[in-house]
Amino acid sequence: METTNICVILISLLFLAFAAEIHAANKQTQALSLLYKAKWSGDSAIDTSLFEAPRHINKADLVLSQEGLKENDKIDRLPGQPHVKFDQYGGYVTVNESAGRAFYYYFVEAEKSKESLPLLLWLNGGPGCSSLAYGAMQELGPFRVNSDGKTLYRNKFAWNHAANVLFLESPAGVGFSYSNSSSDYTNCGDASTAADNYVFLLNWLERFPEYKERDFYISGESYAGHYVPQLAHTILHYNKMAKKTLINLKGILIGNAVINDATDNIGMYDYFGSHAIVADETIDQIHKYCDFSPNATTQSEECNKANRDINVDLENLDIYNIYAPLCVNENLSSTPKRMSPSTIDPCSEIYTYAYMNREDVQEALHANVTKLDHDWEPCSDIINGWGDSPLTIIPLLTEFMENNLRVWIFSGDTDGRVPVTSTKYSISSMKLPVKTPWHQWLVEGEVAGFAQVYEGDITFSTIRGAGHQVPSYKPKGALALLLGVNCALRAFAAEIHAANKQTQALSLLYKAKWSGDSAIDTSLFEAPRHINKADLVLSQEGLKENDKIDRLPGQPHVKFDQYGGYVTVNESAGRAFYYYFVEAEKSKESLPLLLWLNGGPGCSSLAYGAMQELGPFRVNSDGKTLYQNKFAWNHAANVLFLESPAGVGFSYSNSSSDYANCGDASTAADNYVFLLNWLERFPEYKGRDFYISGESYAGHYVPQLAHTILHYNKMAKKTLINLKGILIGNAVINDATDNIGMYDYLGSHAIVADETIDQIHKYCDFSPNATTQSKECNKANSDANVDLEYIDIYNIYAATCHNENLTSTPKRMSPSTIDACSEIYTYAYMNREDVQEALHANVTKLDHDWQPCSNIINAWSDSPVTIIPLLTEFMQNNLRVWIFSGDTDGRVPVTSTKYSISSMKLPVKTPWHQWFVEEEVAGFAQVYEGDITFSTIRGAGHQVPSYKPKSALALVSHFLTGTPLNDSRHQN
Repeated sequence: METTNICVILISLLFLAFAAEIHAANKQTQALSLLYKAKWSGDSAIDTSLFEAPRHINKADLVLSQEGLKENDKIDRLPGQPHVKFDQYGGYVTVNESAGRAFYYYFVEAEKSKESLPLLLWLNGGPGCSSLAYGAMQELGPFRVNSDGKTLYRNKFAWNHAANVLFLESPAGVGFSYSNSSSDYTNCGDASTAADNYVFLLNWLERFPEYKERDFYISGESYAGHYVPQLAHTILHYNKMAKKTLINLKGILIGNAVINDATDNIGMYDYFGSHAIVADETIDQIHKYCDFSPNATTQSEECNKANRDINVDLENLDIYNIYAPLCVNENLSSTPKRMSPSTIDPCSEIYTYAYMNREDVQEALHANVTKLDHDWEPCSDIINGWGDSPLTIIPLLTEFMENNLRVWIFSGDTDGRVPVTSTKYSISSMKLPVKTPWHQWLVEGEVAGFAQVYEGDITFSTIRGAGHQVPSYKPKGALALLLGVNCALRAFAAEIHAANKQTQALSLLYKAKWSGDSAIDTSLFEAPRHINKADLVLSQEGLKENDKIDRLPGQPHVKFDQYGGYVTVNESAGRAFYYYFVEAEKSKESLPLLLWLNGGPGCSSLAYGAMQELGPFRVNSDGKTLYQNKFAWNHAANVLFLESPAGVGFSYSNSSSDYANCGDASTAADNYVFLLNWLERFPEYKGRDFYISGESYAGHYVPQLAHTILHYNKMAKKTLINLKGILIGNAVINDATDNIGMYDYLGSHAIVADETIDQIHKYCDFSPNATTQSKECNKANSDANVDLEYIDIYNIYAATCHNENLTSTPKRMSPSTIDACSEIYTYAYMNREDVQEALHANVTKLDHDWQPCSNIINAWSDSPVTIIPLLTEFMQNNLRVWIFSGDTDGRVPVTSTKYSISSMKLPVKTPWHQWFVEEEVAGFAQVYEGDITFSTIRGAGHQVPSYKPKSALALVSHFLTGTPLNDSRHQN
């Protein structure tokens, strides 16, 4: 008893150390962490030996009469429930009569074909968390609770479309389950839970005898990675002992499951590092000083220090879905909010708690019949000890293979607590032969995840974009997965339209640079020497007035001025660049001038920057009208968009040879000449603070233009252009680190098979001098491309566009992200004659359509392997340099950017930390000596302002004012 009390006190202290200021934190997030901390403590009394089936169960003694109980358990209707056509039941099953121990269950029969569909038991983990709270009411049950805490709405992807589903609250002390012996609450553990769960099933099947012979599956998540296999092992044991099938077990299905402590833990830390949540330096310390071996019971102070640092990085994040918003308002609403059928409300636990503690609800459920002296809780507050928790359940999985049980293990790939990395490490440790290699699986044309099948009937599957509670975040994918348990998931071709053309341009350049006979000059960039301002700056008199845009077709009313037109950059060649300029909404006279460049190379800043990212408007789905972007960057600056080089968008040349002689050097020269002329046209901006920004291959354009400006300012011995800094996002910086970083990102994010990534590392040469690759490298690249098919690599969690048709009336557009088909809408709008006339564009009547990325530039002559020397130059010249990275971009991912910055070996000024926008973690940041800031944007793809417009506006506002990003949740 004394040992147990010590363990309880220890757990309480550890909880206090781990507590973070998170409103309405999912209590499952706490329970598992507490168990691990207790197991890691030096004086832990938890038995971690391998699990064995309890030997004391005698069916004759423990199975009680169930006569008439099924009828009593039938639920007529739950309060606030919509009409349904299936039966539901709820009640208690006694699992130990002498102790007065009884488990509460909730059972929903299948919507259709209940007589033939299997029986599925769902268990939540914790340990100590309720399958009614999570499984039934927030994940896979037929209902979810509305924000009023009084009424329910249908879950259209409930699992009773595929099975008869049974939810169980266990062990005693969880939810409505109870014991009349208080000692039961201090003597919980894996073994007693498995034994009681087994006795529950024996009795429940007597109560529902029609399911006795039915195919039976056990499923669950999290710490149910212990419960489910342990119950399955117990069933197998007693079936063998009885020499007959007492329970017709066919398989198990476990998600984001605790399987093997060593790999679960190191996998979690590696996931944090690879997903840019925890500082690389901290992960290095974890690897260096922490002992994850099975026999480790204590950790060094260096390991504990690294863990404390990690807890700081994890504060204010929902670790169970690293991209999900937090619940910031615990109040119930007077009337139900509109709920999304495709994901869960972050405050659902609050709503469920309120609903389950209503007296009328408990009466309808036939629950709380003993009038417990505590509230119903999602995770138990009265279980105060856990006696046993094996270090691994892998031997049980091996046993199931030998007994021909179907084993499916799935992983939501945005869960950080028991992440996909951990599960992959655990399965890898089993050294199983692969039966069906890594492949995509799809639901209604979207990649739902990836799967690999092993000999012995073990299937591993990811669910793309899902957190720990997979059915909460991806209900459609979860239901499809369940249906796949009876028919193996298969990859199939999907008709996916409108691939983002930026995704193609950069890949084509890299392929050209890698080809053995490439003529691309990859030497370091130097400012073009032939620019003579006197010769190249032309008269701009009267042109500004001509360029003013009265109003764009279908444009909402605005209070700022906008301009569009051409600036000649080479008169003899007839080369002219198109620009679009929006003045600041307020204070245009004092706010800086910001130039935005898109990359490609060959992609339009009008197509992406102006119309899909940071401009004042976005195009509606009708291709005719515009809606306002409430997070446009002209709230913070006067913003100039430029289509360059010639051949991009509306920019053109009268010399066709210009389209065959494009490259970094000529683009920088022309962009500089453009600026000199544009500033003559808009002389009020000549002395204004000037910043250059861009994304993707503009990681070349922006620094090269900045270098050119610095060069000619020095040559003139005066400030021709008042350059103050650069801002580049998901930027091509350094070929070697960009490429290997991309592959490492795709591997760590469970998109490309581990075996393929191993081949990439083994056979591909990413050094600056490499011009050809081995056939093994090319084969690995081909395999990686197969894994990337049907995925938008520029946002690995984003939906793809499946319908290129415009709508007759505009769809309702979200202000917080971009429509997957926006490129289609933009293309249609920009090719309208009235739009081009309003923009003062296409004045030469080009012989081709305006395109988001050029189809007429047919060569790229120079592309340096690195621009890092330019960044070093900017530091020496006191230019502000900010580099940002949307952390769900797979093409120029955060991993690549981190590798590139790391190669510079810069001293850290401000260590890795969270930054906030309106109480949400917007990303992480680190500041280096020399005024270089690196920042991530959480949940954003390659085009950060498209996917996270509010965070992007906050970022650029801080950049322009030179103020640090908000590092406090409550800072305004």
